Amino acid sequence: MKDKHEILVVDDMRDYREMLSLILQEKGYKVHTASCISEVIKIIKSEAIEIVVTDLIMKEETGIQLLKWIKEYDPAIGVILVTAYGTVETAVEALKMGAYNYFIKSSNPESLIFDINKFLEEKFPARDSELKILDGKVSALLDSKNDAYNKLLETCDKIAGSDISVLILGESGVGKEVIAKYIHSKSLRKDKGFLEVNCREYSEGVLESELFGHEKGSFTGAINKKIGKFEVANQGTLFLDEIADISLNTQVKLLRVIENKQIERVGGNEKIDVDIRLISATNKDIYERIEKEEFRADFLYRINGIVLCVPSLRERPEDIDSFIKYFIKKSEAKFGKIIETIDENIIHVLKEYHYPGNIRELKTIIERLVVLSENGRIEYENAKYYLPIVDKTGEARKTPILTGYENKCGSLREVRSKVEAEYIKEKILQSNGNLTRASLLLGISNRQLRNKIADYDLKEWVEKLRE
Repeated sequence: MKDKHEILVVDDMRDYREMLSLILQEKGYKVHTASCISEVIKIIKSEAIEIVVTDLIMKEETGIQLLKWIKEYDPAIGVILVTAYGTVETAVEALKMGAYNYFIKSSNPESLIFDINKFLEEKFPARDSELKILDGKVSALLDSKNDAYNKLLETCDKIAGSDISVLILGESGVGKEVIAKYIHSKSLRKDKGFLEVNCREYSEGVLESELFGHEKGSFTGAINKKIGKFEVANQGTLFLDEIADISLNTQVKLLRVIENKQIERVGGNEKIDVDIRLISATNKDIYERIEKEEFRADFLYRINGIVLCVPSLRERPEDIDSFIKYFIKKSEAKFGKIIETIDENIIHVLKEYHYPGNIRELKTIIERLVVLSENGRIEYENAKYYLPIVDKTGEARKTPILTGYENKCGSLREVRSKVEAEYIKEKILQSNGNLTRASLLLGISNRQLRNKIADYDLKEWVEKLRE
């Protein structure tokens, strides 16, 4: 199995072509180069190219011509156009023709790397996407033995052909994006784009620019016009993750866009028609946020045409076996290892654990075990310090942090929040305030941990601990 993604760099300027090639090679990609379309055709027909980075304007040919040929030959190959400021408008037109994005030559190459990684992780239906739909079959993440999850998929099948808005609820890590992609794959828009925006990652002003775009000079730093996700996703599906975290002001603007099916770029006054299927998701109690006046009820009524609740991994114990096998195979490819055996004691622990981080946490645990493996074996003695904690019988997880809550009054949500906050504190203490290590112990990303710290007002406590 190949362990490197293959990228083709196309530019008639040798110096720029080689410079870009070196940058990508340093990032771990296998890079091919070409100076003209005829060379591109030969390479694509002989190599497993996943994404093409091509100059928009060449001496006798254009990136648009190349884009058309690639989309006719193999639509699964991603195309990123390299352009100058003066040709941005042409690049934007190329997005409507199937290009994934464009990169301005004078920009920091890291933005290009970001787009490449995002394409390979979220758009390419081969190795990195956790949603593989091949010949009508779905990946292990959708192939479930759980009745509730299969009923959820049946509902997805029923609603996929319509344009009704969808709100997906579920704990962090349960696979809400997988469900969103599944709906898109079954919809009439499946041949158009699927774009995802994590609303929590952006401040209010930046999020509006990301969604609606902005005009040149509309604010400090707006050195050129930006096309927003609504425009790019036109005729496709737009997935707004962490929708409960957007500001009230942005909610009002989104409500207007959904009602009128028109956007205005930040700093502009031109009304632009958009036609998208909107799917939203959150792991928050959105109804509680309405009570606290942190979320608009009228906006909720616009996005919750159909509400889907994704069950937690704790509610799907019969799927853990297949998930373990699936993530081992993915980890083998990711880390260049072959796993022949895994200790039954480890399997027992993994089946008894309750997974507060859900499928994402299980994936992280498996990756950790594969990295620690020796001679194709994942053995308990080598892995026991990196496994979740269960009692000696393995029948229940040790939860010392629950002590003192047994006789307390309060809703399940309140108790769960208290337990989660205490568990996070426990792991941060165990890591001596090192958040990177704590995130590994928790089975979540560093960014997710920092978000949790903010949610539970632990920032001051963490700062004092690290003094």
